[in-house]
Amino acid sequence: MRLTTSRAPAAALAAAVALSLGLTACSSAQPADGSSGGDGSLSLWIWPGGLSETVVETVTDEYAGGDLEVSVIGDDFKNKLLTSFTARSDIPDITGVKGEDMPYFLQEPDLFTDLNELGIDDIVGEFPEWKLAEATTADGKLLGLPIDIGPTGLFYREDILSDAGLPTDPVELAAATSTWEDYFSFGEQLKEATGAHLQVSLGGLFGIAMGQSETKFVSPDGEFLGESDAVRHAWDLAVEARDRGLVAGLEDGSPDWASAVNAGALPTLVGAAWYAGDIKGNAADTAGLWRVTQTPGGPANIGGSFLTIPAATEDKAAALEVVKALLSPANEAVMYTETGNFPARTAAFDEPGLHDGDDFFGGQDTVAVFAEASENMPIVYNSPLDNQVSAPYFTELGNVQTGKDPDQAWADAVAAAKAALESS
Repeated sequence: MRLTTSRAPAAALAAAVALSLGLTACSSAQPADGSSGGDGSLSLWIWPGGLSETVVETVTDEYAGGDLEVSVIGDDFKNKLLTSFTARSDIPDITGVKGEDMPYFLQEPDLFTDLNELGIDDIVGEFPEWKLAEATTADGKLLGLPIDIGPTGLFYREDILSDAGLPTDPVELAAATSTWEDYFSFGEQLKEATGAHLQVSLGGLFGIAMGQSETKFVSPDGEFLGESDAVRHAWDLAVEARDRGLVAGLEDGSPDWASAVNAGALPTLVGAAWYAGDIKGNAADTAGLWRVTQTPGGPANIGGSFLTIPAATEDKAAALEVVKALLSPANEAVMYTETGNFPARTAAFDEPGLHDGDDFFGGQDTVAVFAEASENMPIVYNSPLDNQVSAPYFTELGNVQTGKDPDQAWADAVAAAKAALESS
């Protein structure tokens, strides 16, 4: 295996595209369509942590068609990929696409192979329908198979809840916090008994609530949804949590957050499966005290990525075999244990050892919790404009957190979001 590391340009996309066009004439080793050629070699692009190194090494060693060259691309992966597409040069035969970038690439489906045409009926049913929908065009082209998903859960400190006289068994706690109102009432009891907060930030709660919705900020027809019932509901939940004194007002992942988690001042945290790694990395001394259960108000997904085969790839059948190998149930299980990326392929849940329990979580089978959440996820349309249209809501909730009037903040968020959509 040849493992190389590239650094994507930090400049704006227009500058990167111009640069790539200027270099096209120098790339004579590539065929006119930008593919890798027909010598049996394949190239794969991924970002750091996107795939398990062990899995990549195993698949590379077992690839019988020739060399599999893997490039780990740092910085702006999407920008680097767009540069290669625009220049029609150095296009990888297989490439990862981050979940947040897939809505953009769905607008350019001709850049990729429709995997439905390559014969994937034997495995496609093992991936969640809602995640496949994120990589499917309006006319049914499937551009990628999921590498991982990010179902959420409620992480909690069993010892602190026990001292507060609150439920600690995951099933009992899920029943006691099944709705947001139940969760807030639970939080008031927790705060009264311990002084601890329930939520990290208003924006964090808003994001989780929006993840539980079947709509986001822009419709498939480009309609503005920033004043919809779903957005208003998520906003009102965040403001209510603040009004009831349940929000710590910290930045997730910050030193203050880490201190609060270690001290037990944030004994409940809502996050995706991969969030467990953040807790472990920042609060190692609390090992054995944590548990996880279902998210109040229903499941949400944060994160998850895809493997795709560009249209320029010459040997698509060989590329598909590599994709299938990387995403085999056994390799998906290895990726979870090595990187924390939760398996997208449901058959991985049957792999030996995956349900043995996590010592950091007191030996609990955490995989079962997230697997259950993934089965009940809403199917959501993700617009390529969602990020820019949603940004004002997070900004204004930060302002509310520091004292701004919520009604004025809502009006300002809506106005800014509308302007962001109109200017796109």
